[in-house]
Amino acid sequence: MKKLLIFIFLVSQLSFSQTEKDDYELYSMILTQQLKLGNKSKKEKILLLEQFMEEFDGNYEVLDHKSDSITKLDMDMLYIMTYKDSTFIKRISNEKDLRNVIVQLTSDKSEHPKIHANLLNTQSIEIETITDKKFSSFFGNSKRIDKGWKRIEKKYGTDKVVEFSQVNYNGQFASTYYGIRCGSLCGAGNIVVFEKINGKWEILTEINLWMA
Repeated sequence: MKKLLIFIFLVSQLSFSQTEKDDYELYSMILTQQLKLGNKSKKEKILLLEQFMEEFDGNYEVLDHKSDSITKLDMDMLYIMTYKDSTFIKRISNEKDLRNVIVQLTSDKSEHPKIHANLLNTQSIEIETITDKKFSSFFGNSKRIDKGWKRIEKKYGTDKVVEFSQVNYNGQFASTYYGIRCGSLCGAGNIVVFEKINGKWEILTEINLWMA
């Protein structure tokens, strides 16, 4: 019995390590492929929010959590939110696992993980971590948001702030949310959907939720 418990523990640890490895691979892909950071000759710097503190609510839902099917209205909205990705729209209408990887992400009320910058594969990007509380303190109750951004840029040498949610997995698919803020009227929030093809993660599409 004791040996069995030890075996189960070791398997769970290996499973967790692989999941964590995948998480950081996907986060790194977003930084380099979606945000196109680290592709310049000069090293770029970003601030990384240590932990995504928001709870997914109606603002993040893109599909009905209570239905296994997808409506024509859902598909029309997703067509716009994916920048007219017709291939993805056709697939999501037929593949339940693909729909569920998005639904499960935005219906998950669990705490989002703390992100460790040293585990990201971004040698050409300088990353400094900041807590959500510290980030918010630059703005306070001031209506002049631009002043807060000037203070951030002066202190950290960048106006790019990135945040990641947890990653959700379903079969060969994965999804996660990221937000990028780059000033008072600059930023976006997106869900990125990945697919593992021949053992390698690839970005399937990006769903835009908000833009400033």
